[in-house]
Amino acid sequence: MIEKKKIAFLCHPYHRGGVTRWMADAAISAAGMGLEVFFITVEPAKDFISAGGRERMYDLLTKNNSGVKVISRQVNFTFEFGTEAYRAAVYAHLIREKVPEGVPVIVSDDSAVWAAAGSIADKYPMVGVLHGDQDVYYNYAKKYHQQMSICACVSNRIKETAIRKFYYLDPNKLYTTPCGINLPDFAPASKTGDLIRMTFVGRLTDYEKRAADLVSICGELHRQGIAFHLDIAGNDEGSAKDFTQRFTEAHVAEFVSFHGWLNGQAVQQLLNRTDILLLTSNSEGMPLVMMEALASGCGFTGTRVSGIEDFEHVPAAAECVSVYTVGNIEDAVSKIKKVAAVPSRARQLAARRLAESEFSMEVCLNKYFKAIATLKTRIATAQNISMPTLGVFKSNTLALARYVKMSILPRKK
Repeated sequence: MIEKKKIAFLCHPYHRGGVTRWMADAAISAAGMGLEVFFITVEPAKDFISAGGRERMYDLLTKNNSGVKVISRQVNFTFEFGTEAYRAAVYAHLIREKVPEGVPVIVSDDSAVWAAAGSIADKYPMVGVLHGDQDVYYNYAKKYHQQMSICACVSNRIKETAIRKFYYLDPNKLYTTPCGINLPDFAPASKTGDLIRMTFVGRLTDYEKRAADLVSICGELHRQGIAFHLDIAGNDEGSAKDFTQRFTEAHVAEFVSFHGWLNGQAVQQLLNRTDILLLTSNSEGMPLVMMEALASGCGFTGTRVSGIEDFEHVPAAAECVSVYTVGNIEDAVSKIKKVAAVPSRARQLAARRLAESEFSMEVCLNKYFKAIATLKTRIATAQNISMPTLGVFKSNTLALARYVKMSILPRKK
C-alpha cells in the first residue's frame, strides 16, 4: 500500500484577507488532490477584541466536508494578548501532539506562526512563504533562514531581493511560486460597442494603491476622446465623496461609478462585464485581484511592480496584459489602449489561458510539491522557544493587563 503524501498548514485564528484565504483554499485543494492535509490553528472560545467581525479560520475549514484534518484548541484572551513566545508555544505543541513527525509545515503571515514552525524545524520541515515585497517578509527570511527547509516567494522580484539582501540565504532554498486561486466559472459578457469598461478594486484611501492616478488616467482618456467607464469597488462613503469631487474637477465624473464594498459574488459579476482591470499600485506582492481578473477573462493594465512585472514579456500574456511605469499617466493610457485594441474574444480567451497555466490552485500546489520533494537532502536546525512555567505566568499576567486595558477603552464606532 502506497502511503499518502502529507502536508500541513499553520495559520493564525482569523481570516484576514488574501493570505488566509489562500491558506484555506490551498488546504482544501490539496485534500481534493488526495493528500493527507493537516490545518493547525486555534479556536477563540469568545471573539477576540481584535477580531473586527472576521470569520474564524476554524469555522472556514470545518463548515464543509473538505477532507482537511483541522487541529486546534480553544483559546481565550491569554492567547490574544499574551507574548509571541506563548502563542508560538501553543501552535508548536499542537503540531507535536497531533501531526506525524516529518510532515512539511507551510506558514501564514504571522510572527508567532513563523516562530512556532522555526522551533520544531528539525522535526517538521518549515516551508516559509514571502507574500510581499515588504520588510516584514524579508525580516522573516533573515530571522529564520536556518530553519526554513524551503521558501516560496510569490514573485521573481521578492526572490531576487531576498538573495541580494542576505548573502547567507541559500538560493537553492528559494522558489518563485505565485499563490494560486480557485478559478471562477468562465462567463465574460459579450462585447458591444467601443466603450472600454474598466474596473478598479481596492481602497481609495490606501496610498500604496495610488488611487489618485485613476483621476489622471480618466482625464487623459477623456482628453483623447476615448469612450470609457470606470467601476470602482472598495470605496467607503468618505472616499467616494472625495473622489467624486476629484473626478468632477477632471470633467469625468459622469464616466465613473462607485460600488462600495462588494462580496465575492458581486465582485465576480463586475469582473465578468469588465474589459480591463486597472492596478495603479506603488508596490505589490502578487496581486490576487490580477489573478482573479485574468481568470474571469479581463484584460489587465498595471504598474511595473512585484508580481505584475513577471508577466510583462511572457508570450502568453501578449494579448491580455500590459505594464506601465509607476505614476506615468501617458504610459498607462497608452497601455490601456494597447490591451483594448485586442479583439474582445481573443483577449478574454488569452486571459483565461494565462490564468489556467500560471495561477490555478493545482498549478500552485504542484510547484510546492516539486519543491518539497527536495527536502530529503536538507536538515534544518530548530530555533527553540523558551517557555518555562515562569514564562507562561508572565505571559498570562501581561495578557490580563492588556485585556483589562482594552476592555475599558472606548471602542471606535
